[in-house]
Amino acid sequence: MKRMTILTLTVLLLTTSCRLSRGPSAGRATQAPPTPALTVPAPASASAAPVLNVRYSDEATERKNSLSLDIYPVADAQSSPVMIFVHGGGWFRGDKSGVDVMAQAYNQNGFILLSINYRLIPEVRTNQQMQDVARAVAWTKENISKYGGNPARIFLMGHSAGAHLVSLLGTDEIYLKAEGLALTDIKGIVSLDTQTYDLHTLVTNLPKGTGEVYTEAFGTDPEFLKKMSPLTHVKAGKKIPPFLIAYTGEKTTRVYFSNEFYKALQEAGIPSTLLPATEKTHGQIMSEFGMPNDRVSSIVFDWLRSVLQNL
Repeated sequence: MKRMTILTLTVLLLTTSCRLSRGPSAGRATQAPPTPALTVPAPASASAAPVLNVRYSDEATERKNSLSLDIYPVADAQSSPVMIFVHGGGWFRGDKSGVDVMAQAYNQNGFILLSINYRLIPEVRTNQQMQDVARAVAWTKENISKYGGNPARIFLMGHSAGAHLVSLLGTDEIYLKAEGLALTDIKGIVSLDTQTYDLHTLVTNLPKGTGEVYTEAFGTDPEFLKKMSPLTHVKAGKKIPPFLIAYTGEKTTRVYFSNEFYKALQEAGIPSTLLPATEKTHGQIMSEFGMPNDRVSSIVFDWLRSVLQNL
């Protein structure tokens, strides 16, 4: 059975035409149907002025504002739930900016949004990026009440590489524990379109000459790949928070690994929801999040309300 699974995965990796690269011009495995142009909503009346470039760590960095976050408060907030967003960019690039539409949507749904930066490769390794995200959560837990947020209602969302980071933070307790926190301090996680739930299986089955983004970010050491794989740490009884796992239709491997992670969570008795968004591209699931009539964000907000009602 294991040989059959590996053979199936190898076929998926060989047949996908999307080059596994950290370059911005990577192609698509399948041509997603065009998404109609969407109109950016007017500023939400529930939004207050953002508070930008707040340091969550005093550690020296090579890049300005690497260890900072932006806060998008709700006007007159009193104990509002909090969403911490972690950007993508292949662990090598990316920034916390450009989330105005997402922030307005979260505010309209009663959430304070925090968008965080973290140090990038080659300044640090991926396990140090995990430490940065955990520090941002610890800062939020300690300080968000000053901005009208509820420190007992903290959620995480990430896109692409950011989805990997939040998924690992929500399954491997060591990073939060180092900051004096626990998995129970995270009330839910939204993972948008990553295939890095099982890095060991992914990297060891890559066709020759592909996937340099993964080998450059994580290397090829089997033990490190397993350690950095969210799937490795899924076990019953750990109090792992609920997950919503969304994936697009660009890569068959994203579909495969998203389903494998979802199945592991289900088998461990962890509340989890799988959200196929095959009509979108990898970029669209992020850029259209919070726009009018966006199906993905509508489902995410419904899911968040459901989780909050069950707390």
